[in-house]
Amino acid sequence: MEKRLKNEIEEFEELIFSGEQINLMRFYALKKRLIKHGYKDLLEIHLILEAMLEKQHNDTMNKRLNILTIWSTIFLPLSFYTGLFGMNFDDVPFLNNHHGFWIFTLLTIGTIFIMFLYFKLKKWF
Repeated sequence: MEKRLKNEIEEFEELIFSGEQINLMRFYALKKRLIKHGYKDLLEIHLILEAMLEKQHNDTMNKRLNILTIWSTIFLPLSFYTGLFGMNFDDVPFLNNHHGFWIFTLLTIGTIFIMFLYFKLKKWF
């Protein structure tokens, strides 16, 4: 019995270290069996693996939130520009200019490029 439990723990360990998905139901069923049969040394290894698995999930979530934050930061000034230039006033800059649309387009593309370059230089993206 103990040998089979050790093999299961080693299998989960390999999956966690390789970054592959694991079957969480099997993982926690193994923990339940370790507690039930009183294998404290194997339970400690399982708890370490559980902490590693949780850290991997947290790292993945943090990376996704980082990307979401960067994209939100890039689109924030663009929303401001469209709100400013979309007002119904006659004295909005570039509104009556013949090249106003292209100036606005260059302004928005330039903002995106500069912010993207800034994030790349800071290695945030």
